[in-house]
Amino acid sequence: MQQPKKTERTCSYRNCENTYEGRSDKIFCSDQCRNHARRDQLKTEKWNAPAFYDKISQIIKNNHKILKHQFEEKGDNTVITNFLLRDSGFNFEFHTRILPTSKGIYRFCFDYGWLELENGKILIVKNDRMVEI
Repeated sequence: MQQPKKTERTCSYRNCENTYEGRSDKIFCSDQCRNHARRDQLKTEKWNAPAFYDKISQIIKNNHKILKHQFEEKGDNTVITNFLLRDSGFNFEFHTRILPTSKGIYRFCFDYGWLELENGKILIVKNDRMVEI
């Protein structure tokens, strides 16, 4: 069985410029640099995904807050313009549930939802059954 060739290379860890000899598939000068590189990789993996999830959660919570405010301010069968929602910071792309009906497709953020009507109007509704698990 052949041994891999030994050559002199520079360490692959970001701030380490040490040179080393070793197997051709070796990329770090020491266990310390290899461990630092792995910890950096885990930190990146750990913090990138939750930030994405947190952002989506914030958008949905904000949508819920806006729908709740509009519903409580105007009462049952609240009809407003989609411009009013957009100006409030509402994001139509994020919701928690879809309910298709004969009247159209209701989209919900937890217990408050909306139905897009004609001429840019939005009907805001409350449905407590949407939060049942």
